[in-house]
Amino acid sequence: MEPLLAALLGALKLSAKLILIIVPLVTLFEVLRHLPVFRKAGNIVEPAMRGVGLTRDAAVPLFTGIFLGLAYGAGIIIRVAQQKNLPDRELFLMGLFLATCHSVIEDILIFAVIGGSGLAILGVRLGLAVVLTGLMARIWKPA
Repeated sequence: MEPLLAALLGALKLSAKLILIIVPLVTLFEVLRHLPVFRKAGNIVEPAMRGVGLTRDAAVPLFTGIFLGLAYGAGIIIRVAQQKNLPDRELFLMGLFLATCHSVIEDILIFAVIGGSGLAILGVRLGLAVVLTGLMARIWKPA
């Protein structure tokens, strides 16, 4: 019975750490989403987005997916795609980038809590996302 109790306590501690990471991140994102922060950030990263075949319209869905993950980002991607009438190519490139590099802040914090190297995780995921998306953007030329 003692190992079961230790496992349960360990799981509860990990769950509490995850809640302490995820809830503030989602709250912060919701506040920032309604402030000019994302517009300014979009202006800053726009040249890099063009380098991987994406337009300015993809900024908010990308930020959402990168910081909070695909599950939360999917709803925003769908809404923006419908509102801005994003072409299939751009939706595919955005999906490829996010499939490779999503939920960066949340995942890094979670892996750091269990002993992983946040900087290594960020570097590999972001680098791979940029390379794959950039290559696909050059292969699939705009119509």
